[in-house]
Amino acid sequence: MDADEIESAYDELTKLFRSGSPFAVADGWSAEMIGAHVALNNDEIASVAEAVARGESVRYDNATVVDDATLRAFVDRHDGRSGVANEIDRSARRLAAAQRGLSADAALVEIPVLVHDNGVVVVDQPWTIGDLIGGNATFHLASHLEQVRALT
Repeated sequence: MDADEIESAYDELTKLFRSGSPFAVADGWSAEMIGAHVALNNDEIASVAEAVARGESVRYDNATVVDDATLRAFVDRHDGRSGVANEIDRSARRLAAAQRGLSADAALVEIPVLVHDNGVVVVDQPWTIGDLIGGNATFHLASHLEQVRALT
């Protein structure tokens, strides 16, 4: 997945947020919290990729970007639905720029990856930063897009 594809991958999600169609009340994360998670996760991965491009030794841990209080505060700080849409769009561009900043060799750098889901560690192994970016913009995004669709 190239950087242009990463940017456009988030278009459908931002359109859902900008559509004005009401979101249903959710068990668990609200649609806005899901959007906050997507934006924060994009930024976290972009930050890791930027550090890899600088030659730094880093790791990825999504604990902060799945924290309910962090997500609610993000939604509040960005004035809800429209602000979250703007942040998803901004973070997708940042993620794409971070990928563009990786050389072919840097994209193959393995970093420790720790992924939490509903309080359980579901990934604890090294991934290449290129695979982390690609997985985030494909199957991770797709799962959250489906969650938001279900709430419209």
